[in-house]
Amino acid sequence: MNTLSGIVLASSLSLTATAYGGAPSPNGVMVEKMPLPEAHGLMEASSQYLIRYTSISGVDGKTHREDTGAVFLPKGPAPQGGWPVVVWTHGTIGVANHCAPSLNPRSDRDKQYLNTWLSLGFAVVAPDYAGLGSSGLHHYLNARSEAWSVLDSISASLKSFPLSNKIIIVGQSQGAHAAFAASGYQPSYAPALHVMGTVLTGTPYINADTSVSDIFSASQSAAEGGDPKIPYAYYIFLSAADSNKSLKAADYFQKDAVADVALAKNLCITALTQHVMDNKLNDKNTFLPNFQDLLNTQLDSLRYNTLKINHPVFIGIGLQDVNVPTAMQQRFARDVKAAGTPVDVHEYAGMNHSETVNVSLRDSVPFVFQILSEKP
Repeated sequence: MNTLSGIVLASSLSLTATAYGGAPSPNGVMVEKMPLPEAHGLMEASSQYLIRYTSISGVDGKTHREDTGAVFLPKGPAPQGGWPVVVWTHGTIGVANHCAPSLNPRSDRDKQYLNTWLSLGFAVVAPDYAGLGSSGLHHYLNARSEAWSVLDSISASLKSFPLSNKIIIVGQSQGAHAAFAASGYQPSYAPALHVMGTVLTGTPYINADTSVSDIFSASQSAAEGGDPKIPYAYYIFLSAADSNKSLKAADYFQKDAVADVALAKNLCITALTQHVMDNKLNDKNTFLPNFQDLLNTQLDSLRYNTLKINHPVFIGIGLQDVNVPTAMQQRFARDVKAAGTPVDVHEYAGMNHSETVNVSLRDSVPFVFQILSEKP
């Protein structure tokens, strides 16, 4: 953890104990907000904040904790009733504390995307997820953990900023997983929140029928021999091993990949992906057959609690997506529609995992404004 986040953690723990007499504070309460460094900010924001708020661990379902994120407010006066809210649930960035988006500059792609929403008059709430910028290891793709932390970031922000309870949850890649999970858990976990729509691109979909080859097929590997999805396997193992200390990487990964699992505990996604590509790691030279058994043990935490969402859901799919195979995303869209969710599916020819994010705005922005214009 860097010096800034260490200071925030120490002071926030003190504030929580003081405010609630030493007892754990309720979830969804703002503990501290402070100006976000300019280098970590967005051009279209009038003000931006690093936030710390109370939550409950979705990993064990009971432990009180504090998570972090960022809040960006648009330029100009707030409308009557407050700014409508886009909740940005970010894609894979790693599992180490220091990888948290709020502690680092945003990518150029994400800056363009989030600045667009700010310029259109939406405040942006951007949670880090549990274990990123906060205590403990981030449990990668744990649906309940992502969802609870995201929902608590919204609840805390509504109490602390001039925001309206008109909420759109928007996510890409792991963030699409977090966004859809949050929308599924919202009615039971945070019923006071008025989530009006969900926007997804590059959505992972893991269920009982998912095999290792569905995710890490050699045919999906990049031309130079490396597969950019391999870091996801390391992160899934680390999450499992954090809960079950008896797990050993050597039982699931080939010899040359075992050392990379230790690297993955500290390397953020860009550096780890570069390492994987440089060393031409793919499913053939990374996994042992037992990895399917590991994946099976993690299904309960990885899959969505429901595919039936009671508000409109936008699904954007890049037809050249390697990171989250296009076929997986198309299966997700079909199953969500079959479950009775009102869906608006758009496919983007020639677009890869990252390119789909900003290209999809031409369809997702009208989708969101249509939702906001409809009478209750």
